[in-house]
Parts: sequence; structure tokens; C-alpha cells
Amino acid sequence: MLGLGWGEIFLIGAVALVVVGPERLPRLLRELGRYYGQLRRAADELRRSFVLEADRQDAEERYAKLQERRQAAMEARKAAMQASGGVSQEQPAPEPTAAAAGPEVDDGDDPPPDPNAEPPDAPHPVQVPRRTLEELGLEPPPEEAP
Repeated sequence: MLGLGWGEIFLIGAVALVVVGPERLPRLLRELGRYYGQLRRAADELRRSFVLEADRQDAEERYAKLQERRQAAMEARKAAMQASGGVSQEQPAPEPTAAAAGPEVDDGDDPPPDPNAEPPDAPHPVQVPRRTLEELGLEPPPEEAP
């Protein structure tokens, strides 16, 4: 505590008792304690702000390094794709031809279907066939006796 030993603290206390007097000494010690607490809180807050700022700078550096690694990986991936003769993701997909479209070509005369035409409780238009337990290779559960 401030580099003071017990002897020095006792001497300071005795001088304060003589100078201030026994009536005002408790109030003075209380005020000194309050100021000391405020000083400690301010020092802790300052220390915390320094630590937060250092952490923020460290996080920014790590983020920049991560972005550099990602960019290098993307460039390496593109170079590997080009070297192997593969199709890169940047090439556009081929456009469908009229022969691939089939006989049903939309000429634009029909209005688009209304998504709200079917009520919400209507069954799904695609019916999935149900398979029995025997078809799946499973045994039915045992029947309970009444």
C-alpha cells in the first residue's frame, strides 16, 4: 500500500490525530476513503479501456490476415480450376434452346397462376405413395390384449 510500512502508517495516524483532532478524524478518514475509492475506479476504468482498445486492434489485425488468406485461397482455387480445364463459377450457364423447352412454350398470352387460388388446407398436389411396413421389411407392432 503505497510502499509504507506499519511504523510509517502509525506515525501518520498519530500526526493526523493531533492536527485534525479526535472529533473530525473519522469524517476526514471517511472522505479520504471515498476519494481513494473514486481514484481506484477511475484507474480500473482506464485500464479496462486500454485492454479493450488493444483487443480491438488485435481483432482488426486478425480479420485483415483472414481476409488476405481467403483472397489467396480464392486465387489459388481459380488458378487450379483454370489449370485443370474445369469450369469456373464465373462462367454463365448455357441458355436453354427452343428444342430443350419442348412443345409447351409460354407465348405470354396466359396470365401467371394465382398462388392464392388453392385454400391453405387443400391437400398437396403431389401424392406420395404410402408403403406398408411389410414392403419396408419391418414387422408390425404387437397387438395389445384387452
